[in-house]
Amino acid sequence: MFPSNSFLLQAARDAWKTHSALRANRRRLMHHTYGDQWGDLTLTPDGRTVTEYEQAMTSGMRPLTNNLLRSLVKSIVGRFRYNISQAEASLSDDGLSRIYDANLMTELDSRALEEFLISGTVIQRVVYENRPPAGSGVWIDNVSFDSFFCTPFRDPRATDMRLIGMLHDMTLDELKLRFGHDSKRRHRHLEKLYRNLAAQGPFVSITDFGREESMMDFFTPPAGGFCRVIEVWTYDIDPHHPSRDPHWHCRFLAPDGSVIDHTRTPLRSGGHPFILKFYPLTDGEVHPFIEDLVGQQKHINTLITTIDHILANSAKGVLLMPTDAIPAGLDMEMVADIWSRPGGVIPINPTARERPVEITASGRSEGAAKLLEIEMQLFQQISGVTSALQGQAPASNVSASLYESQVYNSAIALLDLYESFNSFRTMRDRVALAALPDS
Repeated sequence: MFPSNSFLLQAARDAWKTHSALRANRRRLMHHTYGDQWGDLTLTPDGRTVTEYEQAMTSGMRPLTNNLLRSLVKSIVGRFRYNISQAEASLSDDGLSRIYDANLMTELDSRALEEFLISGTVIQRVVYENRPPAGSGVWIDNVSFDSFFCTPFRDPRATDMRLIGMLHDMTLDELKLRFGHDSKRRHRHLEKLYRNLAAQGPFVSITDFGREESMMDFFTPPAGGFCRVIEVWTYDIDPHHPSRDPHWHCRFLAPDGSVIDHTRTPLRSGGHPFILKFYPLTDGEVHPFIEDLVGQQKHINTLITTIDHILANSAKGVLLMPTDAIPAGLDMEMVADIWSRPGGVIPINPTARERPVEITASGRSEGAAKLLEIEMQLFQQISGVTSALQGQAPASNVSASLYESQVYNSAIALLDLYESFNSFRTMRDRVALAALPDS
């Protein structure tokens, strides 16, 4: 019933595999941003591979986290929300304004910016379809990089891309609704196809793709009861057409390469429905904003943990009690018990050669504390996000004009980041308008 296109399936799988390192780095940066900052692997002196958390615990320290990355991301996203709330207020009541209202674009773009800061990538998909109960319209979705694939490109606008797509997971009923075209015959064939695939277990029949686990990520849904559909768009040129007719063509594939549906682009612009921005795309490489700060964050955590370890192991309120100072009727345990009570009074033997002495040591953490202060300052300098941009109250000796200047300078440091993201939004708006049906 459904023709097979194993060549296209392999090309899609190759494109997905191309960005495996970027996906792994994204997951690492995501963990660091949301507080899991001791999970990187390291080697112990005896050659074992453990997490930094395990190594710190083995060394007798208590790993502490002072998550500055999350606060940084929230400040940048908050500034973005403040800026676009004013810009969107000026939108006229046209097609774009209605699209923004229907899709809650402020919320969608704020989450997209958060992804942009962490992974250096932002991807959205624009489609005109019926989505009950809202009805038919232009719908915009954020696309996770874990579900996305494309061929490598070097143009920041991605105009040199020739294959792009994403992975979908849907129930069998949804599959038949979307690709059955109200045909009972197609419904039966779709159900038979996916039940046969499910009977085969995790679909990993295509070879030469590396580890089996990574193959399963591409071919198999993460949860049971779902069907994996692979949406692939290719830039095709028809050799039999008089003008050779270059166009974007979409095919929906089952994990065995069966083409369960296909269509030419419905967009008036003739493009594919994905909008993406990789930042900064230097020689095809992505280096996220957060990546520059992970080293500083880890060092800050290490210094805080070191200071805590020094203080925890320093003498605090220790009593040196000469044995000949203990009066008759008391022993050392009774003295310790009295010493631990608020306002306790310990009687002593007046004939003792030495008096009891309390010892409190500073722990000599001044050097680490000074270095921590320097690291915190460097963190602000590297990120470009100062305390003024974060909305923190200025010192009493800072004038209003100086405070505004600090906010302005911090915003200038982030201008390239904001403008790059706004260029993505501009491209997205053009595609969204192109998705509207002709009136």
